Amino acid sequence: MAAKRFRGANSPDAKPGDNVVMADTPANPLANKIAKGGSFRANLLFFVPLPLLLNGFSKMTDAAPLSMLASFAAFGLLILSAWLLREGLKAEIAYNSRKVARPPAIPRKIFAAGVSGLGVGMAAWLGWGQPLWSAVIFGAFTVVAFLAAFGLDPMRKKGMEGINEFESARVAKAVEKAEKIIAQITDAAARIGDRQIESQVTDLVSAAGEMLRVVEDDPRDLTSARKFMTVYLMGARDATVKFADIYSRNRNQDARNEYQNLLKDLKTSFEGKKEALLKDDHSDLDVEIEVLRERLKREGHLPAKEGE
Repeated sequence: MAAKRFRGANSPDAKPGDNVVMADTPANPLANKIAKGGSFRANLLFFVPLPLLLNGFSKMTDAAPLSMLASFAAFGLLILSAWLLREGLKAEIAYNSRKVARPPAIPRKIFAAGVSGLGVGMAAWLGWGQPLWSAVIFGAFTVVAFLAAFGLDPMRKKGMEGINEFESARVAKAVEKAEKIIAQITDAAARIGDRQIESQVTDLVSAAGEMLRVVEDDPRDLTSARKFMTVYLMGARDATVKFADIYSRNRNQDARNEYQNLLKDLKTSFEGKKEALLKDDHSDLDVEIEVLRERLKREGHLPAKEGE
Protein backbone atom coordinates (compact mmCIF):
# COMPACT_ATOMS: atom_id res chain seq x y z
CA MET A 1 0.00 0.00 0.00
CA ALA A 2 1.31 3.45 -0.88
CA ALA A 3 2.10 5.78 1.95
CA LYS A 4 -0.16 8.72 2.71
CA ARG A 5 1.22 12.23 3.11
CA PHE A 6 -0.71 14.92 4.97
CA ARG A 7 -0.41 18.57 3.95
CA GLY A 8 -1.90 21.50 5.72
CA ALA A 9 -1.77 25.27 5.66
CA ASN A 10 1.40 25.32 7.78
CA SER A 11 3.26 22.65 5.85
CA PRO A 12 6.49 23.73 4.10
CA ASP A 13 5.07 22.75 0.71
CA ALA A 14 1.59 24.17 1.30
CA LYS A 15 -0.22 26.10 -1.41
CA PRO A 16 -2.70 28.93 -0.91
CA GLY A 17 -6.07 27.61 0.12
CA ASP A 18 -4.71 24.30 1.33
CA ASN A 19 -6.43 22.74 4.27
CA VAL A 20 -5.57 19.27 5.49
CA VAL A 21 -5.21 17.21 2.34
CA MET A 22 -4.23 13.58 2.11
CA ALA A 23 -2.40 12.56 -1.01
CA ASP A 24 -0.96 9.32 -2.24
CA THR A 25 2.79 9.09 -2.59
CA PRO A 26 4.43 6.14 -4.30
CA ALA A 27 5.69 3.43 -2.03
CA ASN A 28 9.44 3.45 -1.68
CA PRO A 29 10.71 0.30 -3.44
CA LEU A 30 13.42 -0.04 -0.80
CA ALA A 31 11.10 0.39 2.18
CA ASN A 32 11.02 -3.32 2.95
CA LYS A 33 14.76 -3.50 3.36
CA ILE A 34 16.67 -3.23 6.57
CA ALA A 35 18.55 -0.02 5.90
CA LYS A 36 20.20 0.61 9.21
CA GLY A 37 20.21 -1.78 12.08
CA GLY A 38 18.13 -4.82 11.32
CA SER A 39 15.19 -6.23 13.21
CA PHE A 40 14.60 -5.73 16.91
CA ARG A 41 15.55 -9.31 17.76
CA ALA A 42 18.80 -9.07 15.79
CA ASN A 43 19.74 -5.83 17.53
CA LEU A 44 18.86 -7.30 20.90
CA LEU A 45 21.58 -9.92 20.43
CA PHE A 46 24.20 -7.18 20.68
CA PHE A 47 23.21 -6.68 24.33
CA VAL A 48 22.75 -10.33 25.34
CA PRO A 49 26.51 -11.06 25.79
CA LEU A 50 27.11 -8.09 28.12
CA PRO A 51 27.10 -10.34 31.25
CA LEU A 52 30.09 -12.17 29.76
CA LEU A 53 31.98 -8.90 29.56
CA LEU A 54 31.19 -8.12 33.19
CA ASN A 55 32.11 -11.67 34.15
CA GLY A 56 35.48 -11.30 32.43
CA PHE A 57 36.28 -8.14 34.38
CA SER A 58 35.26 -9.83 37.64
CA LYS A 59 37.67 -12.70 36.90
CA MET A 60 40.54 -10.22 36.76
CA THR A 61 40.29 -9.81 40.53
CA ASP A 62 39.86 -13.55 41.10
CA ALA A 63 43.22 -14.44 39.57
CA ALA A 64 41.52 -16.73 37.03
CA PRO A 65 43.18 -15.78 33.73
CA LEU A 66 41.82 -18.69 31.68
CA SER A 67 38.25 -18.05 32.76
CA MET A 68 38.71 -14.33 32.15
CA LEU A 69 40.05 -14.85 28.62
CA ALA A 70 37.28 -17.34 27.86
CA SER A 71 34.63 -14.83 28.94
CA PHE A 72 36.13 -12.08 26.78
CA ALA A 73 36.53 -14.44 23.81
CA ALA A 74 32.94 -15.67 24.15
CA PHE A 75 31.75 -12.07 24.33
CA GLY A 76 33.58 -11.26 21.10
CA LEU A 77 32.19 -14.34 19.34
CA LEU A 78 28.62 -13.48 20.30
CA ILE A 79 29.02 -9.89 19.11
CA LEU A 80 30.41 -11.23 15.83
CA SER A 81 27.43 -13.57 15.60
CA ALA A 82 24.98 -10.68 16.09
CA TRP A 83 26.72 -8.67 13.37
CA LEU A 84 26.69 -11.60 10.94
CA LEU A 85 23.00 -12.12 11.64
CA ARG A 86 22.18 -8.48 10.95
CA GLU A 87 24.08 -8.55 7.67
CA GLY A 88 22.40 -11.85 6.77
CA LEU A 89 18.97 -10.35 7.36
CA LYS A 90 19.84 -7.40 5.13
CA ALA A 91 20.96 -9.76 2.36
CA GLU A 92 17.82 -11.88 2.76
CA ILE A 93 15.47 -8.89 2.50
CA ALA A 94 17.35 -7.62 -0.55
CA TYR A 95 16.99 -11.11 -2.07
CA ASN A 96 13.25 -11.23 -1.31
CA SER A 97 12.63 -7.76 -2.75
CA ARG A 98 13.97 -8.73 -6.18
CA LYS A 99 12.33 -10.79 -8.85
CA VAL A 100 15.67 -11.96 -10.21
CA ALA A 101 18.31 -12.71 -7.58
CA ARG A 102 21.18 -14.93 -6.71
CA PRO A 103 21.56 -16.33 -3.19
CA PRO A 104 24.05 -14.48 -0.99
CA ALA A 105 27.61 -15.60 -1.67
CA ILE A 106 28.21 -16.05 2.08
CA PRO A 107 25.49 -17.74 4.20
CA ARG A 108 25.83 -15.19 7.02
CA LYS A 109 22.90 -16.45 9.10
CA ILE A 110 24.27 -19.99 9.15
CA PHE A 111 27.73 -18.69 10.04
CA ALA A 112 26.15 -16.55 12.76
CA ALA A 113 24.46 -19.61 14.26
CA GLY A 114 27.74 -21.54 14.30
CA VAL A 115 29.71 -18.68 15.83
CA SER A 116 26.98 -18.18 18.44
CA GLY A 117 27.09 -21.87 19.39
CA LEU A 118 30.88 -21.73 19.66
CA GLY A 119 30.69 -18.68 21.90
CA VAL A 120 28.12 -20.21 24.24
CA GLY A 121 30.05 -23.49 24.39
CA MET A 122 33.29 -21.70 25.21
CA ALA A 123 31.61 -19.62 27.91
CA ALA A 124 30.05 -22.71 29.48
CA TRP A 125 33.24 -24.81 29.41
CA LEU A 126 36.07 -22.41 30.18
CA GLY A 127 34.16 -19.49 31.61
CA TRP A 128 31.70 -21.22 33.91
CA GLY A 129 33.59 -24.48 34.49
CA GLN A 130 31.00 -26.82 32.98
CA PRO A 131 32.08 -30.29 31.73
CA LEU A 132 33.03 -30.44 28.07
CA TRP A 133 30.06 -32.65 27.16
CA SER A 134 27.72 -30.17 28.83
CA ALA A 135 29.30 -27.25 26.96
CA VAL A 136 28.87 -29.11 23.65
CA ILE A 137 25.18 -29.62 24.41
CA PHE A 138 24.76 -25.93 25.26
CA GLY A 139 26.48 -24.94 22.03
CA ALA A 140 24.46 -27.34 19.87
CA PHE A 141 21.22 -26.19 21.46
CA THR A 142 22.20 -22.59 20.76
CA VAL A 143 22.78 -23.35 17.07
CA VAL A 144 19.43 -25.12 16.71
CA ALA A 145 17.55 -22.39 18.58
CA PHE A 146 19.30 -19.70 16.52
CA LEU A 147 18.32 -21.26 13.19
CA ALA A 148 14.79 -21.95 14.42
CA ALA A 149 14.40 -18.28 15.38
CA PHE A 150 15.97 -16.67 12.30
CA GLY A 151 15.90 -19.37 9.62
CA LEU A 152 18.42 -20.26 6.94
CA ASP A 153 19.91 -18.02 4.31
CA PRO A 154 18.39 -18.09 0.80
CA MET A 155 20.05 -20.97 -1.00
CA ARG A 156 18.53 -20.96 -4.48
CA LYS A 157 18.52 -18.66 -7.45
CA LYS A 158 15.24 -16.88 -8.00
CA GLY A 159 13.56 -15.83 -11.22
CA MET A 160 16.28 -17.31 -13.42
CA GLU A 161 14.38 -20.31 -14.78
CA GLY A 162 14.47 -20.41 -18.57
CA ILE A 163 16.83 -17.43 -18.72
CA ASN A 164 20.36 -17.55 -20.02
CA GLU A 165 22.68 -17.93 -17.03
CA PHE A 166 25.03 -15.20 -18.19
CA GLU A 167 22.18 -12.74 -18.87
CA SER A 168 20.50 -13.44 -15.53
CA ALA A 169 23.79 -12.93 -13.68
CA ARG A 170 24.31 -9.61 -15.47
CA VAL A 171 20.83 -8.44 -14.52
CA ALA A 172 21.19 -9.44 -10.88
CA LYS A 173 24.56 -7.69 -10.62
CA ALA A 174 23.34 -4.53 -12.38
CA VAL A 175 20.21 -4.29 -10.22
CA GLU A 176 22.24 -4.76 -7.05
CA LYS A 177 24.61 -1.97 -8.08
CA ALA A 178 21.70 0.35 -8.96
CA GLU A 179 19.98 -0.29 -5.64
CA LYS A 180 23.16 0.62 -3.76
CA ILE A 181 23.25 3.94 -5.63
CA ILE A 182 19.56 4.49 -4.80
CA ALA A 183 20.31 3.89 -1.12
CA GLN A 184 23.14 6.45 -1.32
CA ILE A 185 20.73 8.99 -2.85
CA THR A 186 18.27 8.41 -0.02
CA ASP A 187 21.00 8.76 2.61
CA ALA A 188 22.24 12.02 1.09
CA ALA A 189 18.69 13.41 0.89
CA ALA A 190 18.16 12.71 4.58
CA ARG A 191 20.91 15.27 5.34
CA ILE A 192 19.05 18.05 3.56
CA GLY A 193 16.39 18.49 6.24
CA ASP A 194 13.64 19.57 3.86
CA ARG A 195 10.49 17.46 3.78
CA GLN A 196 9.42 18.65 0.35
CA ILE A 197 12.82 17.77 -1.13
CA GLU A 198 12.82 14.40 0.63
CA SER A 199 9.36 13.69 -0.80
CA GLN A 200 10.61 14.45 -4.31
CA VAL A 201 13.64 12.22 -3.80
CA THR A 202 11.31 9.44 -2.62
CA ASP A 203 9.27 9.88 -5.81
CA LEU A 204 12.46 9.69 -7.89
CA VAL A 205 13.82 6.54 -6.27
CA SER A 206 10.35 5.01 -6.51
CA ALA A 207 10.32 5.63 -10.27
CA ALA A 208 13.86 4.24 -10.55
CA GLY A 209 12.88 1.16 -8.53
CA GLU A 210 9.88 0.51 -10.78
CA MET A 211 12.14 0.63 -13.81
CA LEU A 212 14.47 -1.89 -12.17
CA ARG A 213 11.54 -4.27 -11.66
CA VAL A 214 10.75 -4.02 -15.39
CA VAL A 215 14.36 -4.92 -16.24
CA GLU A 216 14.19 -7.88 -13.86
CA ASP A 217 11.05 -9.11 -15.63
CA ASP A 218 12.81 -9.03 -19.00
CA PRO A 219 16.64 -9.16 -18.88
CA ARG A 220 16.74 -8.22 -22.56
CA ASP A 221 15.95 -4.65 -21.45
CA LEU A 222 19.22 -4.36 -19.55
CA THR A 223 21.24 -2.99 -22.46
CA SER A 224 18.71 -0.24 -23.13
CA ALA A 225 18.32 0.66 -19.46
CA ARG A 226 21.97 0.42 -18.45
CA LYS A 227 22.70 4.16 -18.62
CA PHE A 228 19.66 4.88 -16.47
CA MET A 229 20.76 2.25 -13.94
CA THR A 230 24.33 3.52 -13.67
CA VAL A 231 25.24 6.83 -15.28
CA TYR A 232 22.05 8.76 -14.60
CA LEU A 233 21.56 7.32 -11.12
CA MET A 234 25.13 8.25 -10.27
CA GLY A 235 24.48 11.72 -11.65
CA ALA A 236 21.42 11.98 -9.40
CA ARG A 237 23.49 10.79 -6.42
CA ASP A 238 26.29 13.27 -7.06
CA ALA A 239 23.76 16.09 -7.52
CA THR A 240 22.05 15.16 -4.25
CA VAL A 241 25.31 15.02 -2.32
CA LYS A 242 26.43 18.38 -3.76
CA PHE A 243 23.07 20.02 -3.02
CA ALA A 244 23.01 18.63 0.54
CA ASP A 245 26.44 20.18 1.17
CA ILE A 246 25.45 23.56 -0.30
CA TYR A 247 22.01 23.77 1.25
CA SER A 248 23.21 22.80 4.71
CA ARG A 249 25.60 25.78 4.69
CA ASN A 250 23.51 28.65 3.34
CA ARG A 251 19.98 27.48 2.39
CA ASN A 252 20.52 28.83 -1.11
CA GLN A 253 17.10 29.07 -2.76
CA ASP A 254 18.47 29.24 -6.30
CA ALA A 255 20.29 25.95 -5.73
CA ARG A 256 17.10 24.53 -4.21
CA ASN A 257 15.03 25.47 -7.26
CA GLU A 258 17.60 24.06 -9.67
CA TYR A 259 17.82 20.81 -7.72
CA GLN A 260 14.02 20.46 -7.56
CA ASN A 261 13.77 20.94 -11.32
CA LEU A 262 16.48 18.34 -11.85
CA LEU A 263 14.62 15.87 -9.62
CA LYS A 264 11.44 16.48 -11.57
CA ASP A 265 13.18 15.91 -14.92
CA LEU A 266 14.94 12.78 -13.67
CA LYS A 267 11.68 11.33 -12.33
CA THR A 268 9.92 12.03 -15.62
CA SER A 269 12.75 10.38 -17.54
CA PHE A 270 12.75 7.25 -15.39
CA GLU A 271 8.98 6.93 -15.67
CA GLY A 272 9.19 7.44 -19.42
CA LYS A 273 11.94 4.84 -19.73
CA LYS A 274 9.87 2.34 -17.78
CA GLU A 275 6.90 2.86 -20.11
CA ALA A 276 9.16 2.60 -23.16
CA LEU A 277 10.55 -0.69 -21.88
CA LEU A 278 7.06 -2.02 -21.26
CA LYS A 279 6.05 -1.07 -24.82
CA ASP A 280 9.40 -2.26 -26.19
CA ASP A 281 9.66 1.12 -27.94
CA HIS A 282 12.78 3.14 -27.23
CA SER A 283 12.59 5.80 -29.95
CA ASP A 284 10.19 8.18 -28.14
CA LEU A 285 12.71 9.02 -25.43
CA ASP A 286 15.78 9.66 -27.57
CA VAL A 287 15.43 13.46 -27.55
CA GLU A 288 14.52 13.63 -23.85
CA ILE A 289 17.44 11.40 -22.87
CA GLU A 290 19.85 13.55 -24.87
CA VAL A 291 18.58 16.71 -23.17
CA LEU A 292 18.91 15.09 -19.74
CA ARG A 293 22.44 13.90 -20.52
CA GLU A 294 23.52 17.36 -21.63
CA ARG A 295 22.01 18.91 -18.51
CA LEU A 296 23.79 16.53 -16.14
CA LYS A 297 27.08 17.11 -17.98
CA ARG A 298 26.62 20.88 -17.91
CA GLU A 299 26.02 20.85 -14.15
CA GLY A 300 29.10 18.70 -13.57
CA HIS A 301 27.31 15.50 -12.55
CA LEU A 302 28.54 13.47 -15.54
CA PRO A 303 31.98 13.24 -17.16
CA ALA A 304 32.48 14.95 -20.49
CA LYS A 305 32.41 11.58 -22.22
CA GLU A 306 29.95 9.00 -20.93
CA GLY A 307 30.70 5.32 -20.67
CA GLU A 308 28.27 2.49 -20.35
